[in-house]
This record gives sequence, structure tokens and C-alpha cells, in this order.
Amino acid sequence: MLGASMNNTQFANLQTKLEDLTFVQLKRLRQHLEEMISSNHVGKAIAVHEEGVGECAHCGSDEFTKYGTTARGQQRYKCKACVRTFNSLTGTPLSGMKKQDKWHQYSEGMWFTAKIREAASELGINVKTAWRWRHQLLSKPRQRKPSELHGIIEADETFINESFKGKRKLERPPRKRGVKSHNIPKVPVMLALDRNGAVTHCVLQRNTREELEKSLAPVLTPESVLCTDGNLSYQTIVKNLPFELDHKRLIAIDNQRVIDGIYHIQTLNNWMMRWKQWLRQFNGVGTDYLDNYIAWFRQMEQSQEDDSWVVLAL
Repeated sequence: MLGASMNNTQFANLQTKLEDLTFVQLKRLRQHLEEMISSNHVGKAIAVHEEGVGECAHCGSDEFTKYGTTARGQQRYKCKACVRTFNSLTGTPLSGMKKQDKWHQYSEGMWFTAKIREAASELGINVKTAWRWRHQLLSKPRQRKPSELHGIIEADETFINESFKGKRKLERPPRKRGVKSHNIPKVPVMLALDRNGAVTHCVLQRNTREELEKSLAPVLTPESVLCTDGNLSYQTIVKNLPFELDHKRLIAIDNQRVIDGIYHIQTLNNWMMRWKQWLRQFNGVGTDYLDNYIAWFRQMEQSQEDDSWVVLAL
């Protein structure tokens, strides 16, 4: 029956035979089916990506030829310019990732924010592998930020506790137990969105006007309206733009939350609140990886659950 699809009667007979299987056999069958489904999803994603290969992954030349296949059956190419070989995954976050039959299951777990140890136990992989896969799959979504925001734009900063989680050596003296959170250094994060659903972010090195301007100014567009709080830095940023921009400042001291019924930053504040609530489950995020966790949440808010993180990583 290999290579041919079953009709409804044959499938019903197969289901009936499953009742004769023992619990151990059913468990083995489930694992086999999950691996088959995972393999098919990943294989399809790679095949679609392979059709779009148009240049050398090393030097960018469009002069290359087919050069056999890899051990996984992927098409290998050889560049005529740099004489190096590559395949459709070369230069992508998936390059070098092993255990391809488990990628899809891991990807599904990311939609439910599966914990690292839970995912490792479920898939039978090392905890370090599970951690590395998470950040490899997030590297492309992290880079996919909107280049422009339009219409009514809301912008604000938020602050997250600095964390050296995951590092073997601290870059500061160890803190004593019971230290209040307000004594912990904060990491500034710039967040901006428009009412069309586009969201961008930037983890800042310092909370200065220069840093804020460097991340916000490039995404602002003419004929838009920028809504911010009373931070004077935004006034200077708008003044330095090469075009005129309507700027609505919502000053808390005046208890002014909405201007003309539509200009506010409540949409952004609500987004920040949902992100921070979601972030709590990780019991602290290393500052070096904060960018990835913002991208993770942003991608889940904008995508559908049937979108594979494997596809998003290509």
C-alpha cells in the first residue's frame, strides 16, 4: 500500500485493527506517526525554500550549478565564482541543526511557550540543544521588523531588570538576597506600533535621547501622527526629522490620556502589559537574549498557530 492513498473503507479497517494493539505498541505507533508528520512538514518547508535559491550563500553570485545531494537528500550546489558548495539551508538559522525529524514538534511547542526542560524531555534531546534551537528559530523573526510605521504611531519606553541569567561569570559583584527590584539596574527598551498592527522594538544600550532617536526616527514617516508621553526627548526627535510630523504629547501631570478622542498610547501600553505578563513565566530573561523574547511574543501576536517556526526561520 506504499505510495497509494487509502480509501475510507480501508482507513476504517485500519482504525479497527488499532484496538488490538497494546498500550506499549500504541505509544510506539504514536511516536512513529509524530515523527512522520514532523518530517513531512519540515521536508515541505525545505523543498519550498529550495525552489527560491537564486544565489550563492557564500558570495552572492548567481552563477552556480547542481552538485549532488546531501546525506539528508537536499540538493547541493557549487558556486562557479567562489568554488564553494552550499545547499538551501546554508546561511539560515537551520544550518547545522541536527535531528530534523524533531524540528516540527519543537516548533509546535513554541506556540505554547514550552519550557526548555519540558521540550528536551518530550523530544529526547539535550537541554542545551533545546535552548539552542529556541534561539536559532527566533533569530530570523527578530530581524523581521517593519522598516516604516504609518498613520497614528504610538511610541514609548519600558524598562526590564538587567539579568545575567545563563552566564557563567557575572559582570558585577553578586547581589545579596532580599535586594529590592528598584535597586537592580534597568535595561531600556523602545517600543513603537501603528494602528495597522505593525510593531517594532529596540533594546537600547542607554536611556538617552540619542539612543532613542537612533531606533525611532528611521521608522517614522511623513503625514503620520506620533503619540508619546511627556518625555522631552521625543520633542527633539521630531524637531530633527527632515520632514514635518504632527506630535501629540500626553502629559501625565495634566491627566491627559486621550487627545481628540483618538490620539493616545493605550494600545501600546496594553501591548507592553501583555508582553510583560507573558515574560513572567520565564522567571527572568538574560539581557543578551531580551531581543529574542520580544520578537517571540511579537511574532505570536501577529501570526497564526499553523505558521511553523521552521518556515519563519528560513
